[in-house]
Amino acid sequence: MGDDRHQAGEPGGKTYAESDSRSDEPIDAEVIGEPGPEDADGARVWRDRLRDRTRGFFGKKTRERMADRERVHQIDVDRAEDESEGLDQREQLLKLRAETRLAGEKYMASLRDSKLLVPGFNDAERTRDLGVMHHVYMQMMMQSCLKPLSRGVNANSIIQAVGMVMTMRMLAPDFKKEMDSYLQPLKDKIQERIDTRTRGMVASAESGIAHRQRIFHDVPSDARRGRLVGSTDPRDHLTTKWRKRFDAMRHRERGHREMFTPDSAAMTEVALMENAFWKMREPGADIGLIRDSYWAMRKRLHEQMSEDGLERQEVVQRARRIIGERMEYEPELCTMFNGVAHGRIVKAPAHEERIAGSDRVRTVWSGEFDDQLGRRLPEDAMFTLRRPMDADAHQIQLAETMKTSLLDAMGRGDQESYGGNMLGYLVGFAAQKQGLDTSGLPDMLQHRLDQSEVMIASMDIDGLPPEDQQRVYSNAYVDAMEAVNEKYPDLEAELKRTLGENWQQTLQAAVDDPGAFFEEQRRKPRPRPMGPSAEQRAGPQDEAGSEDYQPA
Repeated sequence: MGDDRHQAGEPGGKTYAESDSRSDEPIDAEVIGEPGPEDADGARVWRDRLRDRTRGFFGKKTRERMADRERVHQIDVDRAEDESEGLDQREQLLKLRAETRLAGEKYMASLRDSKLLVPGFNDAERTRDLGVMHHVYMQMMMQSCLKPLSRGVNANSIIQAVGMVMTMRMLAPDFKKEMDSYLQPLKDKIQERIDTRTRGMVASAESGIAHRQRIFHDVPSDARRGRLVGSTDPRDHLTTKWRKRFDAMRHRERGHREMFTPDSAAMTEVALMENAFWKMREPGADIGLIRDSYWAMRKRLHEQMSEDGLERQEVVQRARRIIGERMEYEPELCTMFNGVAHGRIVKAPAHEERIAGSDRVRTVWSGEFDDQLGRRLPEDAMFTLRRPMDADAHQIQLAETMKTSLLDAMGRGDQESYGGNMLGYLVGFAAQKQGLDTSGLPDMLQHRLDQSEVMIASMDIDGLPPEDQQRVYSNAYVDAMEAVNEKYPDLEAELKRTLGENWQQTLQAAVDDPGAFFEEQRRKPRPRPMGPSAEQRAGPQDEAGSEDYQPA
């Protein structure tokens, strides 16, 4: 997740066409400045073809997740389009969830397809157009809540609308911050004296919070001190009337820009990365200018997040959840980020969590990522955009990943792990190219084959032809083995201990017939895990190198 501005191996001399894809969002074309139909359609077709080709590098499990996701998406579409009046509370909740998810997807798609990062836009234009798209997204959220009123204003429709609003607040607590600016009539003008009094009310609330914090500063329990102090947001201490006036005042001070929530800020950051990733790979793109535009837009987004009182770490955590969830059924995202694209950063396994107020547990994933050895990455580590890389740069990155796994196993004296690493990388390229089923294999071998998939996909999406992919992968493997041999000169003896006296024949047989090798591995008895591995017990000082990610 390292700073892509220092990423080695950018293909030299590439310049890219200023093409774009049109979005289905209801956005004023004059505002966004969309290209002609031919340019927009051509860019979308090109991107979809490259995306589909990249997905072909991933195996059966990924394809099954993609199919499951498509079924869920269609269910969401059907629920969102269901305008039946007899929906019960559960059906209304499911409908609202579906509409919320679809609105988020359309918002991210509008950013991904926009021209925000192409050369020729200045910062003011980018800020304006981003604001337009964010405004459309927030309107879609509000319209989902108020849709029952479109069937007529009566007791039942009002109750449904109020229920939708309250449900949205529970589904997305930060949505509450957006509500009052919509409910406050835009034609109402708050006079300067009312603004002054509003600021006085907020200052009074802040003073009260500070006073309670001083009084209860020495209370030993954090939880009890929090209950005594109460909310530290002055807005929560205002009456509804003054809260509306305060929100309206802040809305005007932002230049009538909609306030970001942690969720919408996270979606925006991820979508901007997607936009830049695809734009840099369009035929003829000027990679440097697109990168500079991306960093300028990202900087402005972070400034707006700060203006809106958002904590950077909270946005990072939500962005990581978005990325991790989408990686399951949009595997091309794995090629987009430094570290992830070459197998050094992986999604952490889900964990069990007790449901509050009960003895039941559920399996959840909350945005955690590990390095390739199973060690947890810092919670505030944010992914960084990967620029197009040439063959030499890919070879360096692949060799580093392979070397790290092999040296770790050797350092721990784990012969089984070393053998699994070496064989997994050795047959990984052939297994992927032959489309072999890798399910049911030992975990170590499976992890390395998964790494090989994303390694090869990352080379392909950067435009390396198949023969170059094979050469880079083979050279990287040789480089990694030489690095191990340099540190452990008696490597041949270790290979004999790990694979037997005929270790060379074992390696050759695995390369010649990886399918038969996989069947043999499936039949092998597997030891039951006795607790955390030595890798997972590694201390914080052994975490993945920070060049692969960026702290919040």
